[in-house]
Parts: sequence; C-alpha cells; structure tokens
Amino acid sequence: MDTVSGDFHPFLIVIAIGLTIMASYTGLDMFTLIKNSKKNKRLLYLGGSLSMGVGIWVMNFVGLIAADINRFSSYQIPLTILSIFIGIAFSGMAFIPLFGKEIRSFHLFIGSLFLTTAVFAIHIISIYAMNLTIEFNVPLYVFSGLLIFGSFLFSLWILFSSKTYSKGSQTWLKPISALIISVAIAEGHFLLKRASTIISSNNTVNGLINEDTFLIYLVLFVTVLIISGLIASSTLISKQLAESDTNLKDIKAALDASTIVAITDPAGTIVFVNEKFEEISKYSKEEIIGKNHRLLNSGYHSKEFFQELWSTIQSGKKWRGEIRNKAKDGSNYWVDTTIVPFLDKKGKPIQYIAIRSDITNRKNAEKALLESIKETRDITFALDQSSIIAITDEKGKITSVNEKFCEISKYSREELLGEDHRILNSGYHSKGFFKDLWQTIGQGGVWKGEICNRAKDGSRYWVDTTIVPFLNEKGKPYQYVAIRTDISDRKRAEEHLKESIKDNTDIRFALDQSAIVAFTDARGIITSVNDKLCEISKYSREEIIGKDHSILNSGHHSKLFFKDLWKTIGEGKVWKGEIRNKAKDGTYYWVDTTIVPFLNENGKPYQYVAIRNDITERKKTEDVLHRQDKLAAVGQLAAGVAHEIRNPLTSMKGYAEFLTLDEQDPERLEFINIILDEIERVNTIVEDFMVLAKPKMVELEEKNVVPVIKNVVSLLEFEARKKHVKLSLDCPNEIIQIECDENRLKQVFLNFIKNGIEAMPNGGELYVKTMIHDNNVQISIQDTGVGIPKEKLKQLGEPFYTTKKNGNGLGLMVSFKIIENHHGKVFVESEPNKGTTFNILLPAKPA
Repeated sequence: MDTVSGDFHPFLIVIAIGLTIMASYTGLDMFTLIKNSKKNKRLLYLGGSLSMGVGIWVMNFVGLIAADINRFSSYQIPLTILSIFIGIAFSGMAFIPLFGKEIRSFHLFIGSLFLTTAVFAIHIISIYAMNLTIEFNVPLYVFSGLLIFGSFLFSLWILFSSKTYSKGSQTWLKPISALIISVAIAEGHFLLKRASTIISSNNTVNGLINEDTFLIYLVLFVTVLIISGLIASSTLISKQLAESDTNLKDIKAALDASTIVAITDPAGTIVFVNEKFEEISKYSKEEIIGKNHRLLNSGYHSKEFFQELWSTIQSGKKWRGEIRNKAKDGSNYWVDTTIVPFLDKKGKPIQYIAIRSDITNRKNAEKALLESIKETRDITFALDQSSIIAITDEKGKITSVNEKFCEISKYSREELLGEDHRILNSGYHSKGFFKDLWQTIGQGGVWKGEICNRAKDGSRYWVDTTIVPFLNEKGKPYQYVAIRTDISDRKRAEEHLKESIKDNTDIRFALDQSAIVAFTDARGIITSVNDKLCEISKYSREEIIGKDHSILNSGHHSKLFFKDLWKTIGEGKVWKGEIRNKAKDGTYYWVDTTIVPFLNENGKPYQYVAIRNDITERKKTEDVLHRQDKLAAVGQLAAGVAHEIRNPLTSMKGYAEFLTLDEQDPERLEFINIILDEIERVNTIVEDFMVLAKPKMVELEEKNVVPVIKNVVSLLEFEARKKHVKLSLDCPNEIIQIECDENRLKQVFLNFIKNGIEAMPNGGELYVKTMIHDNNVQISIQDTGVGIPKEKLKQLGEPFYTTKKNGNGLGLMVSFKIIENHHGKVFVESEPNKGTTFNILLPAKPA
C-alpha cells in the first residue's frame, strides 16, 4: 500500500475556505432569522442546515482534492452524497436546541458537539470515498476534536447566548461567528488530515488526465454556483423579511395610534396588548397578559352573547360586534370589535387578533338620544292621560286627535278628522275672540285661554287651552298642536260662586289657578316642581327637592290609602284621586291628583309625574253643604219628635206627680221618683231637639261672661270632687263684656266641663282659663283624660255621634250650634292618653 501523493493546489484551498465562509454566514443568517420570523420557519431551517452542511463538506472535499487531484478519478459518488447528507443532518440537529426561548449552556454544548461530529464524519467518509485507508493518531485526534469543539462553542456562544448580543449588534456578530466557524471547519480539516495517515488501497493513476481535471473544475464551478445561489437566496429572504418587518412595524404603529389591539392564544389567554389597550382598560401589560378577557367583563352582555362569539371564531370565521367592557377603575366603555382567527394547515385557530375602536362617546350619544325619545313618549303618554290633544294643519283642518278629545266631544275620530274646530263652536265666544286667537298663532306665537265648546249631544264643556304653532324653515306655521284640560267642573263652580259670593277678586284668585306639577324618581324622591307647587305648599324649591311627599302629609289619609296608591303606580298604572296636604305654615289644602308612571324598557317605573289641581275651595263648599244637610235633617227630625213627644211627656209627668200625693209605700214611692227622673231626662233631650228645630236666632244681650263662668265652675265643684277631679279656674280679667244669651252660654260651659270630668274616670285635673287677644275672648276647658283619636275628632258635633257609652251626640251638636249663633267658633285639640282641650272663641266688646 502506498501513501497518498500528488501535486498540492493552494488556490483550491483558498476557494474552499471562501466557499465555507459564505456558506457559514448564509446558514447562520437563516438560523437567526427563524427566531424573529413567524412565517417560513421550516424553509429557513432547511436552507440554514443545507448551507452549513455544504460549507463543512466543501472544505473537506476540496481540501482532499487540492492535496491529490489525481485521486478524483477514483472518487465514489454515493459516499460523497452520503457525506453531504450527513453534514446537512448533523448541522440541522446542531441548531435545534438553539431555537428555544431560553438558551442554556448545555444547549450550546449539544450544538457544538453535533457540528464537531459533522466535521469528523465528512472527513472520514470523504477519505473512504477516494478508496483510501486511514491510520489514526489518537492523541492528535482528541486534541483536534477538542479544539474544533471549543471553536464552535465560542462561535455559538457569542451569537446566541452572549449578553452583548442584541438586534443592534447582530450585523457584526454574524460575520464574526461565521468567520470563527469557517476557521474551525478549515482547522478541523487540516488537523484531522495531519492526525490521519492516509494509505492508498488501489494503484494510483499516473499522470493528470485532462478530462478529469476539467471535471474537477466543472464540479468546483457548480459548487460555487450552488453556494452563490444559497447566498443570493439568503440575501433575498433577509431583504423580504426586513421589508416585511418594516411593514409590520408601520402597520403596528398605525394600529397603536388609532385602535386597541390584543392577541390571544387558542384558549383565549391574552399574550399581547398595545398601549391603546392599556390606556382604555386602565390595566398595565403585566396585569393583563396571561389573563383572559373575562377580566374586562362588565356583566352587560348575556352568556349566550359570548357563546355565539366563541362559536364563530372557533369555526375560523371573523366576528364583529359592539362590546361594553369594564376598566380597572370600574368605569364602563364601549368598543367596536373585530376578532380575526389565524388558522393552521388543518383549519384550526392558532391565535386570535382582536382589533377594537373606542365608541364610548357614540354609545353615550345614542343612549342620550334614546332617553330623550323615551322621555318625549312618556310625556306624550302623560298628556294623553290627563289632557285633550288635537293637531291641525296650517288651515285649521284637524289631522289628529287623542281619545280624551273624542271622549269629551262625543264625536268619533272619523267624524272629527278633516273638519275644523267650528264643529265644536258653542256660540259663546265672539268673532273677535277667535280673530285674536288666529292672529296670535298665525304669527308663530303661543295662545293660551279658556274656550267653551259644544259636544255632539249639544252639551257644553269648558277647556283650558294652549295652542302651539310648529314653524317651517321660513318661520311660517305648518301645523298647530292644541293641548286642553277639561275645566267644566271649575267653570260650573265659578258660576255657582258668582251667584253666592260678591267678592269677585277672591273668586278669580281661587279659579285662576293652573296645574300643580311635580316629578319624582322611582323611590318617590321629588326631582322637579313648578312654581304653583311652591306657591300652594309655601315651601321653596330648594326646601322640597330631594324630599318625598311625606313632607306634605296632613295625616288625614290612612296608611292603607297611600299603600293602595303606591301599589297602583308601582304596577305602571295611572292613579287618580283627591288628597289633603299640609303646607309649610300648617294650613291644609286639597288637590285633585293624577299620578302617571313613566316606564323603562322593562316595563318598570323609573319616575312619576303628579299633575294636581287645587280643589280646596270646592272641598270646603262640600263640607259646608254636607254639614248644612245634616243640620237640616236633624232640625226636621227635632221638630217632628219634639211635638210628638212633648204632650205625652206632660201627661205622664202630671199623673206620676199626682200618684206621689197618696202613695204611702216607700218602695213604690221610690219607683215613682225613678219614673219622674227618667221623664225629666227625656224632657231634656226634647228641649235639645227644640233648640235645633228653632228657626230664629237667639236674642243676644251685652253681659259680663266672667260671672257666668264662675257660676258654672262653682256648680260643678262638688261633682268634680266626688270623681277625684281637681277643678281650677284661671281668669285674670274680672270684666269681659260680650253679647250673649246667658242661659244658652251657661248650657255650653256646663256641657263641656261635665264632658271633661267624665273623660277622667280615675280622677285628674281640669283647667278653665280665659284670655283676651285681638278683640276676642278665648275660653279654654282642658282636661287630662283619655283623649280623642284624630280620626274621631273631625266627627265631633255630628248628630248622634258620641264618644261616651250612654251619650246621644246631641249635647256637643247643640253646644256647637249655640256658639255658632253667638258668632263664635269652637276648636278641639286632643291627643290619646294626654287629654282634650275645648277652645271657645267669642267676639269681645271693648271695656
């Protein structure tokens, strides 16, 4: 066996080293691009493995040819191809550990080991491909291997693990690493060649064969073309990726400036958000990355909403819609959202990109508009419940009417539409009245007034009318809306009062009142009132807003009354009724009330409007008429009963007294006296009836009332002591002159003081006081008895109503009538378990 011999060709070594450097740089460039690219990773990996493997092979192949070019003719092509594939495979395996997120030392060791193995494998296989045998120098082999391994390790460390490595320094680190790797490959070739004794296994071919030399150069030329192509393709890919990165950066910058961007993995976990996302959500990237979008759930949307969303994007389709999210500070914001799924080759989503636009201002504007429209509808509904509405065109032809209009006019809607308001003309108003009306609204002004109309059945009714013109762009009316309130009852009351009361100023003041309006929220808290409510309640707007209507509670109505009221309006129904309220100064007033609930989209009231009309005067009139009716009925009854009973009573009393003259039996005499007492009691009741039945007024004389009071007190002192009642008189004035019927007045004092004593069955104190103020004498009779409940106080003085077991109710009624005939008044104050005070107010004469 002969050792390998032949001519050495240094230029081939230079070419080999150059090709190795280019191939190494190309391979490293592709491998580093894999970490920064989301696409073409497989293509880049194959290209990098191919470049690095071919670079190692070229150095060994050309190096062996350069040492003995005559051996090329015996080169075995299959083993050559095998060495190329082994070099590519080991090069590819060397860089797999370097693609992880975190590169540790053992990753660098594994990569360097595979590259060293590639160099050894290609060198040994290439020698066998030339039909040569090898004798190894083991120590030198080991040293060569360690040196090659160290060179590769250092190169990979500075490129993939060094802290100085960054995107900015990548441009100069890659050439240095490629140069170190190329030196390591070349160094490996020469060291391994020196560590191996190569012995020829065949006869060497003597002399150079021109054809073989040509073939060698041809192969070298092709190799150069291949490596150049790899470099060109690497450069092209690098340029395209750089352009792609630039475009992506520009797109990202544009998105960051205008939209909210988030990227999630297939499970919905957030892996990226931009600054706009942080700004609108109030969360930092550290707080939100790793979480899912439930962190922003405002609770506004249903589960079905999100189920449909996920069903859409998981099927690979885009989803678009509007979502209300909640920021970290608890505030809500709206976003117009587009979610795009990114799919793998199997059509399964690998990530989702959500691109959002802030539409909070638009949604708030929409909400405000909807609320405005709804409030308009609610006000229209409230007006329909309480007012009469008609719309006409510019010529006065009726184009629309509500049900209230049809109800009061007795015409159907079909009969009214197309007609003008002359169909309702009652003839009450003059032509000048309507001329003034049309002149006002024809000029675009609002007209207000009271009109008497005639219904279809010929009956008349009054309406308080406001006519509002709607103007076109030229300022001319194109239609009119007439809003009316039925004031027929008020007008009838006005006519009645005009006949009975001369004070026209007071009548006009009482009748010339418009509606009293108040708005409350769902809980009944007052949110708005008009001037009329402030005027009638005596409260300022600041004092009443923020309160509920209990501030006006007079105590007249029961809890059940208001419970029924709230139940009705709480169910979304309109409530109508009459309520007695109490003003700030303690006075009471009555209002005819309509309460209309405004409903939200769920059919629940969110506010109420109360429209009231003052009916205090009407209620007073009703009370007077009611009392007069009762007194008239009692008077008629008294007249009949008194005449029918008095004559039999006289006969019964006479015969009973006659029987006492001859009766000797004490027991029978006692029975007769009982009969006489009962007859006397019946006679007293008859006398009370006669007082009520008397049609004429009592005759009054000027008297000093003080002796009358003292006389009554002294008469009842003994009876008071028997019932353990302390009777006190406080009369600072010795002379108080009044015009009175002394006997009738004494009857009143006796009745009130006796009632006070009877109200204290277990004893107590009774005070009788007199005082003078404003030319009136006030006589107060105050006890410390059981008192009278509020609901019973207003019935005192009614015929046959009494709080005593054995009373008939006529005593107080007669007493009230006597004081009324003396031009006085009686005020009763009482509180259960604290006593009762009867205050008698009589006009006093100057001393």
